[in-house]
Amino acid sequence: MLPGGPNGVASLVKNLALALALLALCGCGSVSRLTGQAGGSPSPTPSPLSAADLKYRLIDKVGAPFTCDSTPGPAVRGEDPADVARRVAALRAQDPAEFDAIVRREHLDAANLSPAANQRVVAQASVLDAVVLTSRGSGYGFAYELVGPPTAEVTGTIDAAGKIDVASRHPAPRRLCPA
Repeated sequence: MLPGGPNGVASLVKNLALALALLALCGCGSVSRLTGQAGGSPSPTPSPLSAADLKYRLIDKVGAPFTCDSTPGPAVRGEDPADVARRVAALRAQDPAEFDAIVRREHLDAANLSPAANQRVVAQASVLDAVVLTSRGSGYGFAYELVGPPTAEVTGTIDAAGKIDVASRHPAPRRLCPA
Protein backbone atom coordinates (compact mmCIF):
# COMPACT_ATOMS: atom_id res chain seq x y z
CA MET A 1 0.00 0.00 0.00
CA LEU A 2 1.12 3.57 -0.73
CA PRO A 3 2.10 5.90 2.10
CA GLY A 4 -0.77 8.05 3.26
CA GLY A 5 -3.38 5.33 2.83
CA PRO A 6 -6.45 5.55 0.58
CA ASN A 7 -6.81 9.31 1.15
CA GLY A 8 -3.20 9.86 -0.02
CA VAL A 9 -3.82 7.97 -3.30
CA ALA A 10 -7.04 9.90 -3.94
CA SER A 11 -5.25 13.16 -3.27
CA LEU A 12 -2.39 12.19 -5.61
CA VAL A 13 -4.82 11.23 -8.42
CA LYS A 14 -6.76 14.47 -7.90
CA ASN A 15 -3.57 16.58 -8.04
CA LEU A 16 -2.34 14.71 -11.14
CA ALA A 17 -5.68 15.25 -12.91
CA LEU A 18 -5.59 18.95 -11.99
CA ALA A 19 -2.01 19.29 -13.28
CA LEU A 20 -2.92 17.61 -16.59
CA ALA A 21 -5.97 19.85 -17.01
CA LEU A 22 -3.86 22.98 -16.38
CA LEU A 23 -1.23 21.78 -18.84
CA ALA A 24 -3.88 21.19 -21.51
CA LEU A 25 -5.41 24.64 -20.92
CA CYS A 26 -2.02 26.38 -21.10
CA GLY A 27 -1.18 24.57 -24.32
CA CYS A 28 -4.49 25.49 -25.94
CA GLY A 29 -4.16 29.10 -24.88
CA SER A 30 -0.72 29.42 -26.49
CA VAL A 31 -1.94 28.01 -29.78
CA SER A 32 -4.82 30.47 -30.01
CA ARG A 33 -2.56 33.41 -29.15
CA LEU A 34 0.13 32.41 -31.64
CA THR A 35 -2.17 31.80 -34.58
CA GLY A 36 -4.97 34.18 -33.79
CA GLN A 37 -7.39 31.26 -34.11
CA ALA A 38 -8.56 28.68 -31.62
CA GLY A 39 -8.79 25.98 -34.31
CA GLY A 40 -5.11 25.89 -35.33
CA SER A 41 -2.72 27.60 -37.66
CA PRO A 42 -3.78 29.11 -40.95
CA SER A 43 -2.36 27.53 -44.08
CA PRO A 44 0.63 29.50 -45.32
CA THR A 45 0.24 31.45 -48.52
CA PRO A 46 3.16 30.99 -50.89
CA SER A 47 5.02 34.22 -51.52
CA PRO A 48 6.38 34.95 -54.96
CA LEU A 49 10.06 34.27 -55.44
CA SER A 50 12.51 37.08 -56.21
CA ALA A 51 13.88 37.37 -59.75
CA ALA A 52 17.23 36.00 -58.53
CA ASP A 53 15.52 33.02 -56.86
CA LEU A 54 13.61 32.34 -60.10
CA LYS A 55 16.86 32.46 -62.06
CA TYR A 56 18.45 29.98 -59.65
CA ARG A 57 15.39 27.74 -60.05
CA LEU A 58 15.97 27.81 -63.83
CA ILE A 59 19.69 27.10 -63.41
CA ASP A 60 18.94 24.12 -61.17
CA LYS A 61 16.18 22.63 -63.35
CA VAL A 62 17.08 23.68 -66.92
CA GLY A 63 20.84 24.21 -66.81
CA ALA A 64 23.56 26.75 -66.14
CA PRO A 65 23.89 29.68 -68.53
CA PHE A 66 26.91 30.24 -70.71
CA THR A 67 28.95 33.22 -69.57
CA CYS A 68 32.38 34.34 -70.62
CA ASP A 69 33.37 33.43 -67.05
CA SER A 70 32.12 29.82 -67.49
CA THR A 71 35.04 27.63 -66.56
CA PRO A 72 35.16 24.20 -65.01
CA GLY A 73 36.38 24.56 -61.46
CA PRO A 74 37.17 27.71 -59.49
CA ALA A 75 37.65 30.92 -61.44
CA VAL A 76 41.07 32.48 -61.29
CA ARG A 77 40.99 36.25 -61.61
CA GLY A 78 43.47 39.00 -61.16
CA GLU A 79 40.97 41.68 -60.14
CA ASP A 80 41.79 44.18 -57.43
CA PRO A 81 40.09 43.03 -54.19
CA ALA A 82 39.07 46.63 -53.39
CA ASP A 83 37.32 46.90 -56.78
CA VAL A 84 35.54 43.57 -56.19
CA ALA A 85 34.47 44.74 -52.71
CA ARG A 86 33.03 47.94 -54.24
CA ARG A 87 31.08 45.88 -56.79
CA VAL A 88 29.68 43.72 -53.98
CA ALA A 89 28.73 46.83 -51.97
CA ALA A 90 26.98 48.26 -55.04
CA LEU A 91 25.07 45.01 -55.59
CA ARG A 92 24.06 44.91 -51.92
CA ALA A 93 22.73 48.50 -52.14
CA GLN A 94 21.13 48.35 -55.61
CA ASP A 95 19.64 44.83 -55.58
CA PRO A 96 19.40 43.49 -52.03
CA ALA A 97 17.16 40.57 -53.13
CA GLU A 98 19.81 39.37 -55.60
CA PHE A 99 22.58 39.85 -53.05
CA ASP A 100 20.60 37.86 -50.45
CA ALA A 101 19.88 35.06 -52.96
CA ILE A 102 23.59 34.80 -53.83
CA VAL A 103 24.65 34.76 -50.17
CA ARG A 104 22.10 32.01 -49.42
CA ARG A 105 23.14 30.01 -52.49
CA GLU A 106 26.84 30.25 -51.67
CA HIS A 107 26.32 29.72 -47.90
CA LEU A 108 28.15 32.94 -47.06
CA ASP A 109 28.04 35.15 -43.98
CA ALA A 110 26.84 38.50 -45.39
CA ALA A 111 28.27 40.37 -42.40
CA ASN A 112 31.79 38.97 -42.85
CA LEU A 113 32.67 38.60 -46.52
CA SER A 114 36.30 37.79 -47.23
CA PRO A 115 37.96 38.79 -50.52
CA ALA A 116 37.38 35.22 -51.77
CA ALA A 117 33.70 35.41 -50.77
CA ASN A 118 33.36 38.76 -52.53
CA GLN A 119 34.79 37.14 -55.67
CA ARG A 120 32.17 34.38 -55.42
CA VAL A 121 29.40 36.98 -55.10
CA VAL A 122 30.64 38.82 -58.22
CA ALA A 123 30.92 35.54 -60.16
CA GLN A 124 27.37 34.53 -59.19
CA ALA A 125 26.04 37.97 -60.15
CA SER A 126 27.58 37.40 -63.59
CA VAL A 127 25.83 34.02 -63.85
CA LEU A 128 22.48 35.56 -62.85
CA ASP A 129 22.97 38.38 -65.39
CA ALA A 130 23.22 35.74 -68.15
CA VAL A 131 19.64 34.56 -67.40
CA VAL A 132 17.34 37.29 -68.67
CA LEU A 133 13.70 37.26 -67.54
CA THR A 134 11.06 39.22 -69.46
CA SER A 135 7.71 40.00 -67.87
CA ARG A 136 4.82 37.94 -69.28
CA GLY A 137 1.51 38.28 -67.46
CA SER A 138 1.91 36.88 -63.97
CA GLY A 139 5.24 35.24 -64.82
CA TYR A 140 8.31 35.63 -66.97
CA GLY A 141 9.70 34.46 -70.27
CA PHE A 142 13.29 33.29 -70.53
CA ALA A 143 15.75 32.55 -73.31
CA TYR A 144 19.40 31.83 -72.65
CA GLU A 145 22.33 29.79 -73.86
CA LEU A 146 23.31 26.78 -71.79
CA VAL A 147 26.88 25.89 -70.95
CA GLY A 148 28.06 23.14 -73.28
CA PRO A 149 29.35 21.12 -74.83
CA PRO A 150 27.20 21.04 -76.77
CA THR A 151 25.80 24.50 -76.30
CA ALA A 152 22.06 24.91 -76.59
CA GLU A 153 19.55 27.71 -76.41
CA VAL A 154 16.55 27.14 -74.16
CA THR A 155 13.34 29.17 -74.08
CA GLY A 156 10.18 29.02 -72.02
CA THR A 157 8.30 30.55 -69.13
CA ILE A 158 8.52 30.51 -65.36
CA ASP A 159 5.73 31.66 -63.05
CA ALA A 160 6.12 33.66 -59.84
CA ALA A 161 6.11 30.45 -57.76
CA GLY A 162 8.90 28.91 -59.85
CA LYS A 163 6.93 26.51 -62.10
CA ILE A 164 8.90 26.10 -65.33
CA ASP A 165 7.58 25.36 -68.81
CA VAL A 166 10.37 24.78 -71.35
CA ALA A 167 9.10 25.71 -74.83
CA SER A 168 12.21 24.80 -76.83
CA ARG A 169 15.75 23.57 -76.54
CA HIS A 170 17.88 23.58 -79.67
CA PRO A 171 21.58 23.60 -80.58
CA ALA A 172 23.26 26.99 -80.52
CA PRO A 173 26.60 27.98 -82.04
CA ARG A 174 29.43 28.58 -79.59
CA ARG A 175 29.60 32.27 -78.78
CA LEU A 176 33.01 33.93 -78.70
CA CYS A 177 33.98 35.96 -75.67
CA PRO A 178 35.93 39.19 -75.90
CA ALA A 179 39.63 38.76 -75.23
